[in-house]
Amino acid sequence: MKKQYYSNPFFDRDIENRRVSSTISANDVLIISFQHKFYFFQERKRKELALFPLELFNQISLNSSFLGVQKDKKIWTAELTEANVKSVSEILKGGRFYDIRDLGGQLENEEAALLAYALGINKWHQITRFCGACGSDTKSWENGHSKKCKNPKCATIFYPQISPAIIVLIEYKPKEGQSLCLLSKRKIDNGYMCSTFAGFVEIGETLEDAVVREMKEEVNVDVTNLRYVDSQPWSFSSSLMMGFVAEVEHTAFQVDGEEIKDAGWFSAEQLYESVSKDELTLSRPDSIARFLIETWANNNINKVL
Repeated sequence: MKKQYYSNPFFDRDIENRRVSSTISANDVLIISFQHKFYFFQERKRKELALFPLELFNQISLNSSFLGVQKDKKIWTAELTEANVKSVSEILKGGRFYDIRDLGGQLENEEAALLAYALGINKWHQITRFCGACGSDTKSWENGHSKKCKNPKCATIFYPQISPAIIVLIEYKPKEGQSLCLLSKRKIDNGYMCSTFAGFVEIGETLEDAVVREMKEEVNVDVTNLRYVDSQPWSFSSSLMMGFVAEVEHTAFQVDGEEIKDAGWFSAEQLYESVSKDELTLSRPDSIARFLIETWANNNINKVL
């Protein structure tokens, strides 16, 4: 099975060095973001991620977070403010900030995974500036992997958290004829955009409980025979997407009218033909939703979607 986009199990997070304070060396490089966009240099026809020497940004007292080691370089990241951007404007020449999702297939999976990791850490630092227990300021700890309340009477320590979420392809297998999958539909200029169904896991739920509940809430179906497929880190909503295929015993459904406005059943052949004619657009290629749909379709047809 291929690695999901934004995942790289082989990246060395070098956890042992998170609690180590060391002198900055030439091997320490910084990935910077601004408004959750990352800085790239424009190198002729391609964009190159800017890896700045960490010492260049010491002047603005950034709370940088250590990510790990790649090709003997110690990788750090930090989110700039508007004031930061102005103060280092001379350094920021020859490139611009880009949303990593807008770069699409221009990024190798390993690079996309690194930036998704950096995005998640930077967003967490923004929303934990104050202690959730007493309201005091917090300070960065463990090289950016924890925050500690500055109030000595509180001194609560916080760690980055993610929200688990399930994402589900619903399948109907008739006794005769082709299998079908149920997808959400949204009208766009040239036909429909289709995707799978998803929801966050609530307190006290297992993943399987969440699948059953969410599918009942969103399209009013009772699912059985749940099969785990794969997972994907999703820093854009600080979550971890866990993909399932689940079956139903009949094709009746009813959308909730709020999260899901419309949905429909598709055979693999219908998906292939509609996509080929540009009448139907699937979820973006970097998503596990797209992976679930393509995997299901390719398993049910002798053509590649």
